[in-house]
Amino acid sequence: MGRVTAVRYAERMARILVVDDQPELAELIQTVLEEIGHAVEAVHGGQAALERLTQRAYDLVICDLQMPDVDGVAVYRAVEQLAPPRPAVLLMTGYADTASYGDFLQMTSAVVLNKPIGIDALGAMVARQLGSRGG
Repeated sequence: MGRVTAVRYAERMARILVVDDQPELAELIQTVLEEIGHAVEAVHGGQAALERLTQRAYDLVICDLQMPDVDGVAVYRAVEQLAPPRPAVLLMTGYADTASYGDFLQMTSAVVLNKPIGIDALGAMVARQLGSRGG
């Protein structure tokens, strides 16, 4: 990511929640986004995300789609139930075949990134999601 682009992203710091059952990946995403200038919290499962969403307001939730405790669909639906302004949601999956989530993905406007996620692609998608919220 170019220096000018990173500075532009940081013009408006966003509060971001990263949710992934793989702690190393959640913490890597947290580090990358903090370097861009965002305030980021990482949790390691869907249940922890649901609890955090009741405690704090976020601009963006980046969430793994497939997790053993509470999946990304449940987190997405919980976000939809929040009072406005709701955070944008960006889902991630390491599985090329999302057939089990096909109906959900067709019925929603959920944005899904495939893992592994490149740093530049992540930064650009975060900026796009935040920009679509008017931020």
